[in-house]
Amino acid sequence: MLPSNRKSRFIVTLALIFFSIFQLKAQTDSLHLNPISIDTTNIKSGDYLSSQYKPQHITNLATAVNETSGLLFLNGEIWTNNDSGNKPEIYQIDSANGNILRTVLIRNSMNTDWESITQDDANVYIGDFGNNGGKRTDLHILKISKNDLQNPVNDTLQAGFIHFSYPDQTDFATAFNKNNFDCEAFFYHNDSLHLFSKNWLDQKTKHYVLPVDTGNYKARLAEQFNADGLITDASINAKGNVVLLGYKNTKGKQYTCFAWLFSDSERPLYFGGTTKRVELGSALHLGQTEGIVLKNDNSGWISSESIRVGWIHKPAKLFSFDFGEYFDFGE
Repeated sequence: MLPSNRKSRFIVTLALIFFSIFQLKAQTDSLHLNPISIDTTNIKSGDYLSSQYKPQHITNLATAVNETSGLLFLNGEIWTNNDSGNKPEIYQIDSANGNILRTVLIRNSMNTDWESITQDDANVYIGDFGNNGGKRTDLHILKISKNDLQNPVNDTLQAGFIHFSYPDQTDFATAFNKNNFDCEAFFYHNDSLHLFSKNWLDQKTKHYVLPVDTGNYKARLAEQFNADGLITDASINAKGNVVLLGYKNTKGKQYTCFAWLFSDSERPLYFGGTTKRVELGSALHLGQTEGIVLKNDNSGWISSESIRVGWIHKPAKLFSFDFGEYFDFGE
């Protein structure tokens, strides 16, 4: 039998090996939109500011939201959604203990792969655009009324739909986790929806723009950025500060989580101005980071979905953060 200290190190080593080989899952009438010039600059090490930050664990989440994939902060309430294959429901969660406070079913929709949730003044939007296989031709965004959602007697709602395709995708052959047309992140800003792709092949992210009206559209490609990782959610606050959440496989070591912070950029683009990468730590601690909300004071929450590999189990979690010092840098 191994001594206790050697046994502990052995177990940790095995856990790291299993986790490193585990592939994190994520699993017409077109309106012409005027194109914006594309910024293809590759950001390299040394071209941006970098820091390390440890989000504070608040609570584990209820098992009903084990696959949390987006966060919404609406009138003091936190809402989330699960991703692919789950019920077409959104959940209000208790930020103190992770319990489900309310469940609302979207009765005229399926959850093919709901990956993110955002809002404008009058509506909530749910992105059904997860596309691990790169072959989807039914990408869309659900649009539901805030008035309907905030009426506590409503436990089911009906959605409108914003259907779209990517202007630069011509190949729809299956390429599971080997394509650049997956998406898990978006937010509303300046009368439009802004999507940020999860590029499995080149680790970049592309910024696409869509209108908020229901209909069928070809998205507008605005810019791209070398994210050096996989983007899983995005958020913007009233100051115009932007955060992109993601994770990265460090090639045989372990998965690490990060956030890109953008401020002082010139609209309608977001990847200019002050840029900072914040390393959040190992996925062994955080889990698979999937949802983020950035409040107006630059604090907020991160959610991570449950992970189970062999005997390793990480429950879904809720974390808090305060990025104020990073967004204030250089102002």
